[in-house]
Amino acid sequence: MKNKIDIKSRLHNLIINRETDYANNIYKNPVKEYIDPKRDCKEKDVLFKNAPVCIGIASEIPNKGDWFTLELIDTPILVVRKNIKEISAYLNICTHRGAKIALNKGKKAHSFKCPYHSWIYNLEGKLIGRPRDNAFNTIEKNECNLKELNIHNHNGFLWLTLNKKSNKKYNNNIKNLNLMLKNYNLNNYYFYKSKKININMNWKLATDTFLELYHINSLHDETLSPIIMSDTALFDSFGSNIRIIGPRISALNSKKLFKTDKEFKTHTIQIITLFPNTVLVIHPEHVEVWHILPGNKENESEVTLSLFSKEEAKTKSAKKHWDNNFNLAINVVQEEDFPLGEDIQKGFYADPNRDLIFGKNEPGLQHFHKKINQALKQG
Repeated sequence: MKNKIDIKSRLHNLIINRETDYANNIYKNPVKEYIDPKRDCKEKDVLFKNAPVCIGIASEIPNKGDWFTLELIDTPILVVRKNIKEISAYLNICTHRGAKIALNKGKKAHSFKCPYHSWIYNLEGKLIGRPRDNAFNTIEKNECNLKELNIHNHNGFLWLTLNKKSNKKYNNNIKNLNLMLKNYNLNNYYFYKSKKININMNWKLATDTFLELYHINSLHDETLSPIIMSDTALFDSFGSNIRIIGPRISALNSKKLFKTDKEFKTHTIQIITLFPNTVLVIHPEHVEVWHILPGNKENESEVTLSLFSKEEAKTKSAKKHWDNNFNLAINVVQEEDFPLGEDIQKGFYADPNRDLIFGKNEPGLQHFHKKINQALKQG
């Protein structure tokens, strides 16, 4: 952590002085990092194939047989809850002819049947049925099980490690995760809904959206500016991970400013980046989880927003409440942040030799890109 002083006192001082946390200097980030196809391939290899990646939240699949699928770069993955305590991940590839055995997501499956030739696998990934079995009697069923992948559940966050190198990096990151997420166990939250969108911008530029509050008053003057203070924020780093805490406008009206942890959570918004591609926007009663993945090209990415609430939405009024929260989040980003980002991405090609300037008041951006460059050097 960058600063050992109590975060309530730190943020109180920033609000009183209308200040923000600063980096030591400005940082120039080359535009080429967002448009170079060779760099894009290297990032995919180093950051998404040979490093731990948060791919989902355990409470999205709370019941035995619940499952979801995803494409991690060129790796199709099936994530399944085998029982109350265990979640497994498999290559989403039938061992017969390579077809995907599952699409999208679903609930309470007992098994998975390949659509091509109806080979059947149970929740343990074991092949339990294949038509015309005698035609394959020279190869045992247990030699045709799905390939299992390493998946780790840390406080409800599901981390995939595809090899020994990424597993070692995950273990080295656990101490930082414990510090940063000690108050947030998403195993205890309820999944509400999610939405996936594809955008024409580099995955890092999409992530940059969440790494500073400097733009709140300018870009979100009617949507977020009445809720969140602009350009006032704490910055802390936990290894490659980032935490940004900003005050809500309501903090200005609080007579007992941050005397308790409850008041601190009520009057702040916390933005946590789990390196390299997962952003949590933490509110008092719910958490937005943004998963950002590189697309096929360097100027494409896939973004998924999922909302998790502390209380299960059982009534019409509760569902209306969470719909409003979900729609505010997705609409602001989809209608204000990302269209601007797509225009920025287009502009990169007009002058590819220039640099972006990250100010001293944008330490999150600086840290994120420095850690990416460090990871690429280390391989």
